Amino acid sequence: MPNQVEIVDGLSKDSTIAEAMRYPVEVFLEPQRNLARARNIGVKNSRNDIIAFTDSDCVPDRTWIKRIDDCFRRNSTTVGVGGRILPTTPRNHIEAFSGNVFINEIMQFPLQMQRSCSKFLRGSFTTANCAYRRESLLGIGGFSEFFRNNGEDIDLYWRMIERFPGRLQYDPSIIVLHSFPDTYVRLTKKYFQYGVASSKLAKYHLKTPRIDPDIYRKYAKAIIGSMNHSHERGVNSLYLVQLTSHILGKIYGSVLVRALNF
Repeated sequence: MPNQVEIVDGLSKDSTIAEAMRYPVEVFLEPQRNLARARNIGVKNSRNDIIAFTDSDCVPDRTWIKRIDDCFRRNSTTVGVGGRILPTTPRNHIEAFSGNVFINEIMQFPLQMQRSCSKFLRGSFTTANCAYRRESLLGIGGFSEFFRNNGEDIDLYWRMIERFPGRLQYDPSIIVLHSFPDTYVRLTKKYFQYGVASSKLAKYHLKTPRIDPDIYRKYAKAIIGSMNHSHERGVNSLYLVQLTSHILGKIYGSVLVRALNF
């Protein structure tokens, strides 16, 4: 069966649909702007056994589809594959910082091929760069629409691990280039969302109440560093913006889901 390309559009205000229609793709609308629901629409309308995901701020490597296909062909029991995310060339120091924090501190994508068996963020499959068998996606009920736009891909990945232990393959040769927040406003919004996602994931996958001491150690270090007149003062200021946004998101998320996650 030939490749099928789907775009699920959440009421975009630019030329996304017009540009998409220039190519042999299928466009579906999701007016609620719920990412989990949008991806479920894509899964429902897919006619292929393997469904690969990426996002509008990503550029897959030219060998992306082939390497995903090779992973599934090598082992018929594999239900999902994921790969590395690398940063695009940063437009400024804020985007360089954003990409470094996400890739090297939060996700930490391994350089070796491995089977995914544990609920950790390290090497997790995000919808920027992953693929699943359609039958398996439908079998676990697809993306949880409760998560909406916050952590829905990690929730799916962790549920896949629970349902199909040892049957998810991480391959570092499957590569997607990702752009990151390049303004203070975008950085603040993104890490607030990550904080909300953290609380939702904690409620359904981890023990609560939950406190992450690493965040507060980093916060204290950033405060001290920002007071020093050194070349790292600007970086520490960015850490304060990022960590403050993340903590506020965790607090808001805790109220939202009624589970303490600080």
